[in-house]
Amino acid sequence: MKKLLACLLALAIFALPALAEPRSYLDYTDDILEDGSPIYYFMELSLKLPAEWRGKVFAMAEDSGVGFYQRASYDAFQADGLDGGGFLFRLGCSVNHSFDQLPSFRYLGFSEESALNYYLELPSDYRAYGGDEARAEYDAMFAQIDDVVENAAFYADQTQPEPQAQAQDDSAAQGVTLEQARYHFEHNALPRYFYDDPANVIDVLSQNGVYRLWKAFADENGIAYPYTAEDCHEVLFSADDGATVLLLLLPKPEANTLCYRIYMVHKPSSGAAGYYTVEYDNLLGDDAFLCGWSAEHEHANYGGAWSTGRALAGDELELLAEAQQVAALAGVSTALTCAESAGPTGGETDNLALIECPQLGFSTMADPALTWEYEEGTGVYIYAETAGSIPYAIVYRTGDVIAEPMEYIREQFTPHMQQQYGEDLIAVNELEDYQIGGKHLPAGLYTYLVQGHLIDMLRLYDVSERGTAIYTAKYVDAHGEATLKILDTAIRTYSAE
Repeated sequence: MKKLLACLLALAIFALPALAEPRSYLDYTDDILEDGSPIYYFMELSLKLPAEWRGKVFAMAEDSGVGFYQRASYDAFQADGLDGGGFLFRLGCSVNHSFDQLPSFRYLGFSEESALNYYLELPSDYRAYGGDEARAEYDAMFAQIDDVVENAAFYADQTQPEPQAQAQDDSAAQGVTLEQARYHFEHNALPRYFYDDPANVIDVLSQNGVYRLWKAFADENGIAYPYTAEDCHEVLFSADDGATVLLLLLPKPEANTLCYRIYMVHKPSSGAAGYYTVEYDNLLGDDAFLCGWSAEHEHANYGGAWSTGRALAGDELELLAEAQQVAALAGVSTALTCAESAGPTGGETDNLALIECPQLGFSTMADPALTWEYEEGTGVYIYAETAGSIPYAIVYRTGDVIAEPMEYIREQFTPHMQQQYGEDLIAVNELEDYQIGGKHLPAGLYTYLVQGHLIDMLRLYDVSERGTAIYTAKYVDAHGEATLKILDTAIRTYSAE
């Protein structure tokens, strides 16, 4: 739990300013400068058009960008029931270089702030329409597109960024879109925190799932999100050279550059780490781009159409093949196998008996040769030897969420043990990261004296949205192996209603 909280705290550093950004990087306001030039202010740059275009051009928001049209030809097309007339260029942005596949474009530049590439998409055919006058006007305007490119200005490069402030003020009340939040989470916050502590992030996400992290991020920024925990999945691979590859399967992307999947690669012995994204792009249809972020937050594009966007979601063999290609890019062994998951899988539960506790709304499992019973107010006792006596394990559930379990242990449970046993309490160990049952849990380990015997009691807390599971193991004279094994199984198979 400590690691998850640390991860959430780190992500909060990269939280979106929920009311300070436009809904989209391509939202705009427009104005006329003193020399008569039309100007359009976007979130990160402005486009100044030639003064001669005043009254002859208009902009229109479209799915793939903001299109600029010669009004005369556009109106003539519309009169004949046709679209696209007078198309001059379209401003677009992309986290990768997918626009390289366009028939014609002009590159404007890269923003360090958003990690977006901006470009102008140009027409692939002649779009003038109408009489000779409209055609001549279109030709003259199209000849000046290079002037538009030359006058495009990124606010970060200016000493007086008033246009940026104006654009933000006009859109401040509109909030942040789901697409913008996903982009920030997938391309900014998560890779930055991953490179800060690869082992911890892989551990947190493999144990707790990416959904919990995404939900906390969305809640922090006041974002309405349509996803459920079932929309996100994790697969952990291990390589024969000690590397791990964590695959995050994400909800279907709603817009370009958002991710179908994310791969995190880490090899502790060498320090090798890599963050790779499989990104949607409408130019590729059902295919996707494989891209990545470096530790310096530099973006790389490894190409498109090599990895299908949707078909892989339920195909373990194809996912393994893709993970092997990612491992090769990261410079680790491609001899991958699926690592053991945090919970029981396959036949691990075939030889276990189900223990249901309807009184507290949970179930767990144990070796059928053991004895167990429910005690009101305490939970389910699972006895390692003789029913009704030490050693045993206890599983208990409360609907209350203990927000800070380590604080609870220090301020509530340890004082309780000190008061109950007094001088017979021999030792107290408060553990922030006790590993058992495939989890890392906060715990208190207490040793006290009873009738000449040293009793060890381990108390663990597992907090989730459905309340708190409290696990206890109690054994005599440090002989706790059998009891801890019972508790390990109970934690792995625990399920709350």
